[in-house]
Amino acid sequence: MTSSSTSGRKSRKLGAPEPIAALNKVRILELDKPWTEREPLVDVRIHCPDVVLSPHLCPYLRRTVADMLNRAQASLPPGYKLRVGTCLRTLDMQKSGWDSFFRRMQEEHPNWPLSALRRATNKYFAPYDQKAPPGHCTGGAVDVGLLGPDGNPLDMIAPTKGWEAAYTWSDKIGPEAKRNRMMMVEAMLNAGFSNCRDEYWHYSWGDSAWAVRVGKTECPYGWAYPPVALETDFAGKDLRIDKAQAANPLIETERDWHGRPLRARGRFDILPPTRDDGRLFAIGLYWAKGVDVELEACLPEEMKRSFPIFVGDGKESWEPLETWERQGNRLRIWLCPKADRVYLTDYPPPPKEPDRQSSDTSA
Repeated sequence: MTSSSTSGRKSRKLGAPEPIAALNKVRILELDKPWTEREPLVDVRIHCPDVVLSPHLCPYLRRTVADMLNRAQASLPPGYKLRVGTCLRTLDMQKSGWDSFFRRMQEEHPNWPLSALRRATNKYFAPYDQKAPPGHCTGGAVDVGLLGPDGNPLDMIAPTKGWEAAYTWSDKIGPEAKRNRMMMVEAMLNAGFSNCRDEYWHYSWGDSAWAVRVGKTECPYGWAYPPVALETDFAGKDLRIDKAQAANPLIETERDWHGRPLRARGRFDILPPTRDDGRLFAIGLYWAKGVDVELEACLPEEMKRSFPIFVGDGKESWEPLETWERQGNRLRIWLCPKADRVYLTDYPPPPKEPDRQSSDTSA
């Protein structure tokens, strides 16, 4: 056995460090190309029908990475399923995760200097203020778990808990947990992914971290931006978008050189009310923070009554939307969302009633 093959096998087993300084030195090849010539994102809900997706994720990966995910799934024993917990992340999603973990480190280690707090946070969340984009923000990274034939998550951590179980090659986990974990790890590695050794669930291809792990000085992927989308994966949904419609987006997005959305226009049809509460529509507008969006809705011909439009978080925070007009059976709406996910409806759900027991006992 040659020394190079021995080294390769050892690196595969133990993983490789990925310091931020090394990530920042990786040359990102697609930066020299307009976004129209870069490898596109694909909708994992459509492109990877055999994997299971967690609810409320941003369901996009680069096409090559989604193909690799399919290969990993196909290599598993019959009945076993990969469960995807995270695909693409927007800047806001990454910032929220990093900031939250940083605050946790501050609370747990109040005497640590800033440099130590950042190092501890960077171990589990890629920073969003560096030259190298976080892997999840490129569409090249994916977090996965494994479901057994009964559809339930397989144990990959016992008897450890939380971050104690994160190291991929941990010798602290039990035999059954190790067998389950290695089934997933081998499927992902054999499909061509590299693994972040500090997170057994995190795999990537084509991002800066992948390049550092495998000893490359260049990588294909930089920042990626999801398409502005009309979505329905929330409680109280009324607008139905099936897979065929999702493959032919209802929104057209104008982008800059790097693919950042600038403006978007879309349309949807409002069906006659079928709900007892009289609601006409509830629709999610996703991945459009800071983007000027114009929507046109077609109302049912028999719809004569007037109604307000509200914009909100889909839960309890709603406010009237003023920038809209009705012309016959056409409804035109203009807005610039303040969050990655906002919701439009003519009938917001009532606020939850306060917990009577807690309100009675509060000071």
